[in-house]
Amino acid sequence: MRRRLLLATVGTVAVGVVLLGLPLAFAMRLTLLGSSLDALQGQAEQVQVLINSEAMSAAEVRQQLDRLAAESDLRFQLVGRSGNRGLVLDTGGPPTVPADFTEDLESAFGGEVGQARGPGVLAVAVPLRTGQFSQILRAVSSDEDYRRQLGAAWLSIAGLGVTALGLAGLVGLMLARRLAEPMESLAEAAAQLGEGDFTARAPRTGIPESDQVATALDITADRLGTMVERSRSFGADASHQLRTPLTALRLDLEALELAGADEALLGAAFTEADRLEATIEELLALADVPMGDEHLQLAALVDDRIDSWRAVAQAADRDVLVDAQDVPAVRARAAAIGQCLQVLLDNALVHGHGTITIRIAEAARPAATGREWVRLCVSDEGSGFEEDATPGRGLRLAKSLIQGEGGRIRVERDATVCLLLPAVPPEHLSFMTAPEGIR
Repeated sequence: MRRRLLLATVGTVAVGVVLLGLPLAFAMRLTLLGSSLDALQGQAEQVQVLINSEAMSAAEVRQQLDRLAAESDLRFQLVGRSGNRGLVLDTGGPPTVPADFTEDLESAFGGEVGQARGPGVLAVAVPLRTGQFSQILRAVSSDEDYRRQLGAAWLSIAGLGVTALGLAGLVGLMLARRLAEPMESLAEAAAQLGEGDFTARAPRTGIPESDQVATALDITADRLGTMVERSRSFGADASHQLRTPLTALRLDLEALELAGADEALLGAAFTEADRLEATIEELLALADVPMGDEHLQLAALVDDRIDSWRAVAQAADRDVLVDAQDVPAVRARAAAIGQCLQVLLDNALVHGHGTITIRIAEAARPAATGREWVRLCVSDEGSGFEEDATPGRGLRLAKSLIQGEGGRIRVERDATVCLLLPAVPPEHLSFMTAPEGIR
């Protein structure tokens, strides 16, 4: 954010410097050129007055021009008309200008003062009348002084522009710091809140908008803290209320075992009691607020729980097979995925037929996203489902749980229900949502 604010400030000033500096540089060029030509014109007009006021012969005019050229850095030319071109009759002094350099001569032959700039020189032509012939007096000087003044002016403009950009950078840094620090503090407080620290408070900075967000964030933290505390209290009470009859059930089963009841029935009953206890633990864990990301290996989760699922399936004279490929870890809570699998297996046992197969594999990923996804599918040998159907019990719970983990559930026609979960990318761990096109 700081970098963007700094670039925005400096960029805005840079645009202003360019929009003002270029016209100013052009105007300065015209002003200095006009000033240099006006000064040269003043000198030419003085010589014009001197020559016109005295009756001089052509030789005297040339001598006078040689003398004036020697006393100054100028070069004087007498130019007469030869057809449509000027004809240099005489010259004096160092700078030279070709006779076909006619911008100033055309104006002078028309009775007006002519000004022009040539390669390295400035020229001014004024009408001159010697004897009975119309001639032009041209004064020529080097443009070195003009170029030096123009370079100094442009350098000053560039220096002012660089100074303005430097000041803009300094102001941008101060502004970026002033605006970015409150946002960074709010982001840090929000991150702590997201990690479950409901005592985190956002600092006040004196910026009204930022302080309003900080106040709203603090109120949210208080409310969430109260809700989580109530949820934990309810979870503790529910756990006590549920474990009391579960403990009594286990005592009754142990009494039946001592009384010599059927071992197979007792084994199935103990298995169901274990499943019930595990379900209670997972549901209570899901009711709590997650503390950060949890990475899960689906194959390990299935391996830990496959025995209990197989025991239930064997009681119904069915079997459970696992086909697990080498896939990346996923970002999900074990309790949530365990409950989703429990729902899918229960549906397969109740509504399906034959062997139940659990498959874990990488999902095809759209080229537009480039993200990896993992499929965990439960299928059986039944007739399958209607398209877009949501059969069985608990699918709504499974859908809610899997969406809470950033994935989605997909019911397919061939008696297959799949969980789609985002894999943990190797370069970052940002939260992702499954795209609709994944399959």
